[in-house]
Amino acid sequence: MNEAPGLFAAFTAGLLSFLSPCVLPLIPSYLGMLAGTSVAELRSASSDRLRILALSLAFSAGFSAVFIVLGIVLSSAANMLGGMSRSWTVAGGIVVILLGLNVAFDFVKILNMEARFHISRRPSGAVGAFLFGAAFAAGWSPCVGPILASILLLAGRGSAGSAAGLLASYSAGLALPFVLTGAFFARLEGVMAVLKRRLGVVKLVSGGFLVLVGAAMAFGSLSVLPAFLSRLGYRLADLAEVSPGSVRTAFSIAYGALSLAFALPLFLGRRRRGWKVLAALAFGFFLLAILELSGFTESARVYSSWLLYQGI
Repeated sequence: MNEAPGLFAAFTAGLLSFLSPCVLPLIPSYLGMLAGTSVAELRSASSDRLRILALSLAFSAGFSAVFIVLGIVLSSAANMLGGMSRSWTVAGGIVVILLGLNVAFDFVKILNMEARFHISRRPSGAVGAFLFGAAFAAGWSPCVGPILASILLLAGRGSAGSAAGLLASYSAGLALPFVLTGAFFARLEGVMAVLKRRLGVVKLVSGGFLVLVGAAMAFGSLSVLPAFLSRLGYRLADLAEVSPGSVRTAFSIAYGALSLAFALPLFLGRRRRGWKVLAALAFGFFLLAILELSGFTESARVYSSWLLYQGI
């Protein structure tokens, strides 16, 4: 089995779990609990970012350990029963599709049950943060259940090593935004506020993603994505050889359009939270457009090399 599409799906699922309605709104409280400080102090420049970063990493390691063990146990159990047959794979894909539809439209209320651990005393040091992360995994698993269950079903199709890799990718997707938020809370708080107002859209995107993963499982077409992207990589490489000037112009226009898209809200409205992020993105894409047009960068070669090397 080609591991790349599963790892990509698991990482994306982890990102979507971070954005779920019962995880994202409570991230500031969790960070405050880890750091032993208030949310207001987290916003200040005087907060100990290195310590918060270290505790966030320990917290992430805690829930990662629990999720990886779950994946290994499920995969081992499936292998002891003779592995997942084609019929079981199709059934698992259908279950994932149903879970995705429920994430989007919320028609099975029992799947929204939560079992949170309420901790009155903050964890002490890296070991405490690790145990706190393990408690997070156990207590919030019902909340992120549909997404996590989909990855566990995917993990059950392979060996214990493959399952560990899938759940490690899922955990990395969940941990990355958490660690970044802990290290740069003041700068990312505005982005989190925007995401909180768009949780309905996030649910639809998450549900749609799970439906696609379930369909890929059911039809045995998880390898379609890397195959398509590999062909795209070869095509980009060919275009860069045949007509490099036209390709550079096309990428310059694309970068310019993205720069304008991020800059437009700054010109049309008043300053709002997150405007610095928009400004940085607008400037970054504008700089890429200039570099591409002048020939200092060759995006087609960079992207084609990455696609062909990564395979995803």
